[in-house]
Amino acid sequence: MVNVAVFDLVGPFAHFRKYYTNSSSLSYAFPPRTALMGTVAAVLGWERDSYYEKLGLNEARFAVVIKVPVRRLIQTVNYIRTKEEDLNRLRKLEAMKGTQVPLELLLPGSTASSLCFRVYFAHRDENVTRELKERLAAGRSHYPLYLGLAEFIAQARLVYYGPPDEIIPAGQEVELHSVLAADYLQRPVLKGEVALNRERAPQSFGAGRKLMPPMSYIYEMQARPWRAELLVPAYSFFLPSGKETVAFMEGKLWPSTPTVTARESA
Repeated sequence: MVNVAVFDLVGPFAHFRKYYTNSSSLSYAFPPRTALMGTVAAVLGWERDSYYEKLGLNEARFAVVIKVPVRRLIQTVNYIRTKEEDLNRLRKLEAMKGTQVPLELLLPGSTASSLCFRVYFAHRDENVTRELKERLAAGRSHYPLYLGLAEFIAQARLVYYGPPDEIIPAGQEVELHSVLAADYLQRPVLKGEVALNRERAPQSFGAGRKLMPPMSYIYEMQARPWRAELLVPAYSFFLPSGKETVAFMEGKLWPSTPTVTARESA
């Protein structure tokens, strides 16, 4: 049996920097897998550079649902140098020459007051998933949480803990709520009003914080579910807010996952 911890990341602003941007800081519309790794590590109190293998592609499973339509805003910000040779001037509050950089911000669209990203997390070591659940339920994140930038403080709310309620085999048509790795799409079933976008985002880190090869992801731009046939299983969860079906970024949960009805909700 594989239990999954489901929680919401909520905040008024977000910025998840695209790894290939240079002169301007563009943002993904959702937290990429590397950002989700950092979020789980922050809740558990794992220090930077200590969790890349523990939350790697073979050990952890992530899925993310964009719960609120995202609105984008470009804002120019001033950056100042903070290298060692500049510290004395900073300590004396002397004027420092800044560099203006366009920064793309994510804001809630429609009538929502906050952004909301729903995260599904499972680990090979059930103790890791359980500890995450217990900390989220108690509101005890070891480190502060934020949505991409330290200025964009976030809150995490536990939604559910337990196994999937239903497993949908590969090849069957599903109504998908989560961001999907493009390699796992067999065929989109375009029914109704759907606006899909595709972006290339990082998956994980290697030794020395080196980015591993990125992957392309598909998402619905207005946070609506969309129908597709997948090359991997999809997993349905009957949550307090309704049924959601997700595909994990790594492809599938481990083979021991059964179809069950026993469940525990927050």
